Amino acid sequence: MKNKRKLALLALVAVPSLIYTAPTTSASAATITGHSKTAYIYDYYYYNANVSNVVWLISNINDTTASFQTNLEAANKAYDKLTETEKQYVTNYSTLSNHRQTKVAYRKLADQIEEKLASVESTSINYYQNVVETKDWYNTLNAAQKSFVSPESQKILTSYITPNTSIDQVVNKIQLLNSSRITFHQDVADARAELNALRRYSYVYLPAGIEKMLVDAEQLVAKDKAAAKEVENAIAALSPKTSTAQDVQAAKTAFEALTPVQQQLVPNVWTLVDFVNGKYDLPKGNGSKKPISSDIAAVPGKTTAMTKNKNTYTAKINVADTENSADRFVLTTKSNMTVIIPPLGTLLNEDTGVMEISITKKSNRITFQATLNDKPVEFEANMEIIINNLSPNASIVRTNTFGKPVPADYTVEGNRTFIQTNSSASFLIQE
Repeated sequence: MKNKRKLALLALVAVPSLIYTAPTTSASAATITGHSKTAYIYDYYYYNANVSNVVWLISNINDTTASFQTNLEAANKAYDKLTETEKQYVTNYSTLSNHRQTKVAYRKLADQIEEKLASVESTSINYYQNVVETKDWYNTLNAAQKSFVSPESQKILTSYITPNTSIDQVVNKIQLLNSSRITFHQDVADARAELNALRRYSYVYLPAGIEKMLVDAEQLVAKDKAAAKEVENAIAALSPKTSTAQDVQAAKTAFEALTPVQQQLVPNVWTLVDFVNGKYDLPKGNGSKKPISSDIAAVPGKTTAMTKNKNTYTAKINVADTENSADRFVLTTKSNMTVIIPPLGTLLNEDTGVMEISITKKSNRITFQATLNDKPVEFEANMEIIINNLSPNASIVRTNTFGKPVPADYTVEGNRTFIQTNSSASFLIQE
């Protein structure tokens, strides 16, 4: 009798499908071994329709086609509906996990493209060039990557656009180039970029002599950079151990011989200031001094939010020998106003300490103050107050020391108004 039961058990283990199609009674189930239970589980899930469907959905995902997102979403939903036990039998789950990571990477890539596209306003002269550059980048993507870019952005990147400028505007910009303006180098670069944008769109004929004016301006920019580089090298050669007061004076004289445009190209001017102010113990030096500084000062080259108190926004800028003198400061407010402070290399004040910047807007009056050690600040370059969304008919006047209105120095580009000033001032917006 015992031998017959053993033979019956072996027969059941050898034919696991019989266990699934013809379950045993409760009495015979007690005789099923661990091996036969494993066979039962394997056989059940091998033919489970839910698991098979998920495996097929995952294998159908292609991360280079436009259907990538749709197919991935379908596989995700089907997988999430499985029981925890069923999920263990999805043999290609690692493929699904990889596709999920790919989706995250594609989303980041799409965000970068949309950020670049939005980085230049549609009213800007450089808008066309920015769209063309972004379009070139977009066209390198596969269909799946493109599907993550918003429909609005895709419409711009797949549509035909023309430059937001004209030959007359480019010619006028070139004719107005002025080598004495502190923005001369940027003006030259903008004119060249604008001309290149037109030429990328169509063949452009410029009036006789106009392009030569631009080339001459570019050569002057190169000379400015070369002159500034010589002074930069002279300053870099100064050493607290070997340089004399005469060496310092020679570097100072060379710097002062530069034009204001060239001076702003010397990145280590504050090193020269260190030597001139006697920070280093030269044979005839006068010792060192430690400037006052603020721990919450704006950082040059970066955007800083101004602190608000009622209608007044304030910010601090450290002015010291060790500060960055080549980058400007961008100070933002929550009142559609931005303040641009030029590089400290163009600051005329010789003091060190903490510069206080404040801007107050009450009704149609804007009061701007910049002081260093309670003294008005003056720059060789203009400070700028940028106001967004003023009325197209608005005009701006400046209040002089006698309280009389005089014309203000400002320009309008699209929906932004740029007010220029090299010192503290009060402005009145007339609409």
